[in-house]
Parts: sequence; structure tokens; C-alpha cells
Amino acid sequence: MATEISNGKQTVKLYQSVNRGKAMYQLAYYAGGRRVQKNFADKAEAKRVARAVLGGLAKDAVAVDALATPELESLVAARKVLAPDYALHVAVEEHAQALAKLGKATLREAVEFFLRHNRADVPRLPLSEISEQFARSREQSGLSPHYVFLCRKFTRKLAETFPGLCLSDLTTAALDKWLGDLKLGATTKNDMRRVLGTCGNWAEKHGHLLKGSSPFPGMVRYKENKAPVSIFTPENIASLLKKADATLRPYLALGAFAGLRTAELQRLDWSEIDLDRGFITVAASKAKTRRRRLVPISENLKLWLTPIRQASGPICVHVCAQHAAKTKCEGFAWAKNGLRHSFISYRLAILHDTARVALEAGNSPQVIFSHYRELVMPEAAEAWFAVKPQ
Repeated sequence: MATEISNGKQTVKLYQSVNRGKAMYQLAYYAGGRRVQKNFADKAEAKRVARAVLGGLAKDAVAVDALATPELESLVAARKVLAPDYALHVAVEEHAQALAKLGKATLREAVEFFLRHNRADVPRLPLSEISEQFARSREQSGLSPHYVFLCRKFTRKLAETFPGLCLSDLTTAALDKWLGDLKLGATTKNDMRRVLGTCGNWAEKHGHLLKGSSPFPGMVRYKENKAPVSIFTPENIASLLKKADATLRPYLALGAFAGLRTAELQRLDWSEIDLDRGFITVAASKAKTRRRRLVPISENLKLWLTPIRQASGPICVHVCAQHAAKTKCEGFAWAKNGLRHSFISYRLAILHDTARVALEAGNSPQVIFSHYRELVMPEAAEAWFAVKPQ
């Protein structure tokens, strides 16, 4: 049996019971559409709280009576939006708490961010799996083995740094800190950034990331200090060719005396070398500029290639030919892209024709003129193209 305590408009019920031989008192009333219960061991304390509750309910009632028509209309509209069993004041309280935690961000922005990164239809593949699938896709696209090697290397490094995470878990800030802390040069960091950006584009295209959510495009670009081009001397190339075996010698000779890029050499086939007519065909699909070009075969290049010529098959069988060549250096340092730089420098010293050298090298005359003009003396150039098999 309950005792009702009332202020004339609101009522609080007082229940009495016995628990383990002791009298217990419970207040029950409604506030904000919800039933509230409070337990007491002392009856006088229960009544005191009941009167305080009634006072608060009375104030709330006065506040409701004082509401203007627009406020009442707003309450009615809000009530229609909420689920039937969802109290309005609870919704407002949760909204206020969410805004306090979000700071400057809006609740709508937070919800959209959550949905972007927690979509059930976007598979959450671990980074290790993304790395392998991405590298395999580059291989299937016919890209150079060296580029595929870099794609696998850089993305594996990413997976090792963030174990157990997926692409959607990564943030640009975390990626910048990781790349910035690596003891690498600006050029290598930018190369990694480009490969990762390509991986992000591939992931979006294949449904592993939502469109526009890749964290890679916003990563820091590092300033590269353009150093003067490094070239080999005639003595250097003679030493390299002498020490190289038949699997590495075509790469060295074609790079040094025809100026093909590393990626072009890795894609070149023996069938595209016509020693009899004296030309190398660099197909548009294999050229960096995506333009077909013919490169003349010098007399000494023909002598280097003739003993090891094949009807067909890849010229370069090394995944990383530059690394293999680097091990052959004795008394001098390996220069990155040094074979091509050397060819252009020595060829320009002989021809004195920027446009023709640019055509053979697949470059612009502006690049040739800016980087290679007057880099070597004519006698050194003659010695370069006089390096022949012993």
C-alpha cells in the first residue's frame, strides 16, 4: 500500500517494505516522462526528499505554463521526430554531451566521419593483404619489375609500421610522422609518397576505401635539392662491363651507349634491337613519355651486344639491375641514373645538337640544355664511345 504525498498538482508515492528484518522506504514519481525510484532506510528522510521533489516538479510545471507558443510548437515538433520511447530531455542531454566532446566539429560531421570509416560494405582488409594485392595488380598491368618491387617494398613497410590496421584506420598526420622520422633522403620519401598515393587510388577504385577518403594525397611533400648530374668516366664503364656477366652486360651497355632509362631497359626485349639496321625501337608502351622512338646503335654498342644477342626475350633479367651493377663498382661510387646521364652528356659533346640528343634520349631540348650542356670535354666523349670489348 502506498502513501501519496502531493502538492495539489503532482504526486509522489511512498512505499514501505521490510528487507532482512529492516524497514525500507521507496519514493516513486514521474519526471520528464520517466519513472524515478529512490530508496531510503529512514522514513523522515524519505518524506523530506519527497517534499523537495514536489517543489522541483512544481517549478517545472510553472516553467511549462510560461512557455510561449513558438516554444511549445518546437517541443511538439521535436517529439514527432524522436522515437516513441525516446524521451525528449534524454535526447537533448545526449546531444549536449556529444557537442561538448566534439569541440568545433558538428555532430553531423562526426556522424559522416564515422559512417565513412565504418561502412559495412567496405571490406576491412589488413594492410599486409592490401600490399600484396596492390603489388600484384601493378605486375598484371605490365609495369616494370623494378616498379613492382618498389610498390611491394614501400607498402610492406607501411603494413609493418601499422600492424593490424586497415587503410581506413590511417590518418594523414600519423603517416607524415612515420615518413618524417625515417632516415631517408627527400627524393626517396617523395617516391614512397607517390607509390602510397597510387595505392590509395587503386584501393578507392577497387572498393577498399570510400571515394575521397584516402589519407595519402595530403601527405607532406619534401623539398628535393637538385644536385648536379653524376656521370661515369670511360674507365668506370670499361671496368663495369669487364666485371659484368652476360646477364648484366646488356643492361650496362644499352644504358651507357644508348641512354635508355632503367624502366625502359627492364621492359625492352631483344626482338626490339636490330643490330643489322643499327636501331633500337622503344615502343610507346615502354617509354616514359608514352611516345615511340628509335635510338641509333653506336659502333661500340654493337660490338658489346653481338656476342650475347638473342632472337627474343627480356634484356634485363635482374629485378634490381642497379643494385647488381653497384656490386661491380671498384674504386668509384655507383651513380643513380649515371648510365643515362653519362650517355646524354657524352653524346651532346660529340653532336653539339641539343634537339637531336633530346630526340634520341626521349627528353625535351630544355632539359638537355639545362642539365647537360658543356658538362664534358669532346675528347672524353670520344673515349667513352671508344670503350670496346677486349
